[in-house]
Amino acid sequence: MKKKVVKVLVWIFQLSLFCGYFYILFVNLVCGLSYGGITSRGQAIKILIVSFVLAVTLPGLIWYQHRRILKLEKRLDECTAICKKQNSRNREAY
Repeated sequence: MKKKVVKVLVWIFQLSLFCGYFYILFVNLVCGLSYGGITSRGQAIKILIVSFVLAVTLPGLIWYQHRRILKLEKRLDECTAICKKQNSRNREAY
C-alpha cells in the first residue's frame, strides 16, 4: 500500500513539474509581451530566450534536488537498518 501511495505522489510531482514548465514559459511570455510591447525583433528573441531558460532550468533544478533527496533518504534508511541490526546483535552477545 505504501509503495502505491509513493508512486501516486511521484506521479503528481512529475505532473506538477511538467505543468510548471509551461506555466513559467507562458507567464514570462505574457509578461514580456505586455510590458510595453515588443518594438523590435531583438526584444522578441530576448524574451523568448529568457522564457525558455527559466522554464527549462527551474523545474530541472527542482527535479534534480527531489531525486537526490529521495536517494539520500533511501541510503539513510539502509544505514539505520544496518545500525539496528548491529545493535541487536551486540545486545544478544552480552
